[in-house]
Amino acid sequence: MAIDKTAVIGFPVDHSLSPIIHNHWIKELALDIKPYEKLNVDPNMFEEQMNNLKAEGFGGINVTVPLKELAFNISDETSNVSKKLRSANTLTLSSDKINADNTDAVGFINSLDKKIIEENITNKKTLVLGAGGSARSVVHALNELGSQVRLFNRTPEKASILLNDLSINSSPVSTEELDDYANSSSFIVNTTSLGQKEGECNNILSFENIGVETFIYDLIYNPKRSSFLEQAEAKGLKVQNGLRMLIEQAACSFQIWHEIKVSVSDELMSLLEGV
Repeated sequence: MAIDKTAVIGFPVDHSLSPIIHNHWIKELALDIKPYEKLNVDPNMFEEQMNNLKAEGFGGINVTVPLKELAFNISDETSNVSKKLRSANTLTLSSDKINADNTDAVGFINSLDKKIIEENITNKKTLVLGAGGSARSVVHALNELGSQVRLFNRTPEKASILLNDLSINSSPVSTEELDDYANSSSFIVNTTSLGQKEGECNNILSFENIGVETFIYDLIYNPKRSSFLEQAEAKGLKVQNGLRMLIEQAACSFQIWHEIKVSVSDELMSLLEGV
């Protein structure tokens, strides 16, 4: 059955770029469907509001923070990856059931250049900063790509729980060993929100002795160059922000709903970078 109404839900959701992305593809493909929307959904009224969305004819829902675990929990059928991550960012709604998927991990993988995967990730030491929902997807993706992934979080217990949940044979990096482990890593990704606010500096680790071949990734895409990436660039390191991951996970959702594979064009990247 063709899906006519789609939207992203969050609390708050006003900042979301998803409508720009999905409506770009809807227009580009001249699809005869409603424009993609963004809707605030209160976590305390989640199930009731989801029932309202079904009644209003919504067939595809993207889910952002802080609703991803709630979305997973109310779903009738769940994909293998959403089970693994215990969260959902893509829901397909019908009159009698909700299907859940999670495209964050594959969106992260698809955002990476093949050369970076081969030279900096597969069979290499990688480091993830943070232990929230985004870290869960990134750690899962890096493990799937065959890296020796370790995790640093200011609360080590959270890092241990995440690794255990994903059945990854690894241990959290302690504060004392962080700089040494970072210096021996080929790929480092920040999944924390540090640096998102204006004037906020992400000083979790020192870039003083990090090797010039190390690739630095920050999930933050607004600002385009976070303090984390600025510090890395100042040392001559190659960097990437999270904008392409955002688009790639959206492309996977779009394909689930509309059965059309879309590409990440320079036009779309420029459109988003200009927002």
